[in-house]
Amino acid sequence: MIMLDADCRAIFQLGQSAPLCERTTAEVEGQEVPENIELQYPENRQLRLSHVTCSNGQTMLSFLSCESSSRGAYVNESVISGSAQSTIDEGGGPYFRCDSEVEHVPYTLCLALDRWCDGQHDCSNGEDERECTSSISFIPLLGKYVAIPPPAVVHFDPTANTTSAVTMTTLTLSNGSYTCPDSHFQCPGGGYCMPVFVRCNGVNDCPRHEDEEGCYTYTCPGFYRCRKSRICLHADHVCDGLYHCPLQDDEQYCHIHCPTDCTCSGFAFACPHLFPVHQFADLRYLDASDSGLNLEHMTHNVLLIHLSVARCGLTDFGNVTLPNLQSLDLSDNHLVSVGTGDLSLFSNLRDLYLSGNPLISILSTTSDYAQHFPLMNSLDLSRINMKELKVDKLTLMPNLKILNFSNNGIERIEGTFKSLPHLTVLDIHGCPVHNFERNLLRDLEHFQRLYAQNYKLCCPLALPVGFNPKNCLAPFSEVSSCESLLRSDLYRVLLSLFAALALMGNLGSLIIRIFVLKQSAKSGFGTFVSHLCVSDFVMGVYLAIIGLADRLYLGSYLWEDNAWRHSAACKVAGFLSLLSCEVSAFIVCFITLDRFLALRFPFSGFHFSSKASHVACAATWLLGVGVAAVPLLPATSHWQFYSQTGICIPLPVTRNDFMGRSYSFGVMIVLNFVLFLLMAVGQVFIYTSIQSSRMSLGPDSSRKEQDVNIARRLITIAVTDFLCWFPIGLLGLLASGGVAVPGEVNVAMAILVLPLNSALNPFLYSLNMLLERRRRAREQRLMQALEASLVSENAN
Repeated sequence: MIMLDADCRAIFQLGQSAPLCERTTAEVEGQEVPENIELQYPENRQLRLSHVTCSNGQTMLSFLSCESSSRGAYVNESVISGSAQSTIDEGGGPYFRCDSEVEHVPYTLCLALDRWCDGQHDCSNGEDERECTSSISFIPLLGKYVAIPPPAVVHFDPTANTTSAVTMTTLTLSNGSYTCPDSHFQCPGGGYCMPVFVRCNGVNDCPRHEDEEGCYTYTCPGFYRCRKSRICLHADHVCDGLYHCPLQDDEQYCHIHCPTDCTCSGFAFACPHLFPVHQFADLRYLDASDSGLNLEHMTHNVLLIHLSVARCGLTDFGNVTLPNLQSLDLSDNHLVSVGTGDLSLFSNLRDLYLSGNPLISILSTTSDYAQHFPLMNSLDLSRINMKELKVDKLTLMPNLKILNFSNNGIERIEGTFKSLPHLTVLDIHGCPVHNFERNLLRDLEHFQRLYAQNYKLCCPLALPVGFNPKNCLAPFSEVSSCESLLRSDLYRVLLSLFAALALMGNLGSLIIRIFVLKQSAKSGFGTFVSHLCVSDFVMGVYLAIIGLADRLYLGSYLWEDNAWRHSAACKVAGFLSLLSCEVSAFIVCFITLDRFLALRFPFSGFHFSSKASHVACAATWLLGVGVAAVPLLPATSHWQFYSQTGICIPLPVTRNDFMGRSYSFGVMIVLNFVLFLLMAVGQVFIYTSIQSSRMSLGPDSSRKEQDVNIARRLITIAVTDFLCWFPIGLLGLLASGGVAVPGEVNVAMAILVLPLNSALNPFLYSLNMLLERRRRAREQRLMQALEASLVSENAN
């Protein structure tokens, strides 16, 4: 065997491959060289062009083709077509068998151009690695290796099969640099600007194949991404009459005209106004929200998959069949009923949105046969003002996964969701849901997320076994827990302490005034204090009721909460609490006024007598009963005023809204705040009067001094009352102004601050009485000593 050598560089400069044929010496002379043999190009275009596919499935270098004893052949690698296969004969090594099945071709050594200047000696004399410069590279285009000097922009027709479709434009350097067009990218280091659509297209286009690197993370923001491909196109190459995408989707939808003021992307339209939708029968996606279109306009759009006609004033479904529709948005229209017959027009419907419609009939049927909708995946019935939910209606959609009943005010759920075994998401936030069965959600094996308003639905006993509590989103209850009415032992201890002090302290103080200090109790001031003891005792009764309820339902409060909050005992407790608050506030204000009059006009009758104080107290009790009874009237029964929380009285000191909040704010914040401001002003006048009285004690000074002492001791009671009520009023004003106040403040105000006065007042009264008695005893001893001294002097 001999090898016929050829001039590698001369062939390279012609832009051709170098065919070097091996033949036996006997065959060299007098043999006619046949035409070029065409090799089959392998289907895997990531292989080098110097490879062929053999019949046994192996891939071999093109120079390992076959030989015969009679003739040789040149192989031109630039033409890649034909169907001849490589094979290996048992008698003489590897052979190439031609299509004729008779002729064989000897070994042919073909050197592809991408092996020139690649650092490896391929020619026998090393000619392929001489005079290599970095300014010349070769790029593979359409199976050709073309040498062009950089910088240059490459343009070619991807549908052409000849190099005549390839054009190159030399870029002119500006200040030593250049920029590729927006439709091209630069090959690193090569200087060539290649079209964007050849990036990650499975063919090596840059000289060093950089265009096929990092394709798994390749993104092309701002370009068109070919369907099911990594290929991206510049806008200039979309709808240009040439196919650049593997699925040719870059030339689809090009004939569609987008209506005025609409946003279009292929067969997807978003139009906020009326337009001739029947002219676009190929539409797949249509967002016609606020447009005024109705379902009757969609008669010819049977290919629609998604349709939104939200806020279009629809009153019925019409009689339009859309067999391919999968998503239908009818939110915020005027639909009053949705029957199974209406939904049967959309046999492939998966997602239905009916939010904001005044529905009074849902999934009703006009016959004995109730049609099922097994394909339904999600249903949105939010904001339709539904007060009761009957789960059995949903059995017509057994494969529902997502249900939205949010912001409906649902108070009762009848039945369980056992009939919806695939339910994964339930949204009922904005719904109090006071009544529900214990197994409402327990049997849902695939349940994943719950949005609720009532914290009880997030208790472990109400959720499926294995459910992640973090996926149950409900407002936190500051008062109660799943196990008890009072969620904290601290609350429980403080409530018991204040209840005992309020009950025993006020009862003891009242008994002392009635049976021991009879004379003092007959005065105007004594009458006011006696009535204050009664009102504070009422607060102790309220605290006792709450404490007893906490003990009664301990361990099972989850299932007893609704019954307790709507019970007569809770309403009585709330009534007593509000009554005590208002009566105490008015009486303390009257006491302040009485002391001010006694100091300002000490020698006149311009102050509260015993009779006048009784009349004032009676009016106060009547007013307090009226204020506390307003939430119980038939006209205000929908407030459920005393049923808002487990402590049976809603203080408006947080931003949480509830029925009757304005009334609670007006009484407990505005009215009481005004009363205690008046009380504060009165205390200032009393203080100034006390200071001036020290300098002006005249005739009948003992009575005046007594009034001064009473007023001075009264300041302690008034100040403690003011300091307790002032934060409640201040927090109420802040909350009404939108300031975020933690919900725990509601409990702190109701359990710690609100009853504090009722617990402390009787002891402050007793302290004042003891101090007064000590003052009188001291004065009596001084008088006795003075009399004894005078008698002794007279005797001498």
